[in-house]
Amino acid sequence: MPHLLFLSILLNVQIGKAYSKIKLSLPIYVIMTSGYIMKKPTIRRLIEFQKLLLKFSHIERVIHRTHPNQSDYTVENDTEHSYNLALTAWYLAGYFPELDRDLVIRLALVHDLVEIHAGDTYIYADEVTLASKVAREAKALIQLEQEWADFPDMTQHIKAYEHRSTPEAKFVYALDKIMPMMTIFINDGYTWKQEDITLTRLKSVKESKVALSPEVIPYYNELCKILEESPHLIPIK
Repeated sequence: MPHLLFLSILLNVQIGKAYSKIKLSLPIYVIMTSGYIMKKPTIRRLIEFQKLLLKFSHIERVIHRTHPNQSDYTVENDTEHSYNLALTAWYLAGYFPELDRDLVIRLALVHDLVEIHAGDTYIYADEVTLASKVAREAKALIQLEQEWADFPDMTQHIKAYEHRSTPEAKFVYALDKIMPMMTIFINDGYTWKQEDITLTRLKSVKESKVALSPEVIPYYNELCKILEESPHLIPIK
């Protein structure tokens, strides 16, 4: 949170043949973190942040969808996914007063940022890739902390999401697991068909994760019922 401080400047001012000392107090806004004072970011620093966000938009996920002006399917990127998750979380959190809505939105926005350096890990990737996920993302978080020491809120919220020790983090984590299911469903099950995914296989990797959030479980169960009635999109076995 910004703090208002005053910078004192002592000036020698000539008035006629005499000199007088004038003390000026200039207000400045700074951010205090870990005992250090951080200055406001410059425009060049903001440009660097845009570069970071651009890299984020280059991370592609194995989720296909159509666009109005295109006949072929395209893959979703991390920026699109995180924005959609944040808006959905915001919408849904309003119906659960026990959740801190603002915290939910922040967690959703940053939940995949480590993928800028770690890459996206496909949920059905090979065992070696899946086994390295935690280590790769931990290393990526350290790199983000070093590169963005002047944005500690960002990395602190990433850690909060990874630890999943709060209802809000569990909510976002669980909601994140059903977002692809809804996206693929409204895009005619294209990804499931391309990847030969069955509903049984889908449930085997989703249920234990969604179970962390009592708020999300009913939506997951309803969605599974819809998919059970849609074998043309995803076979049961």
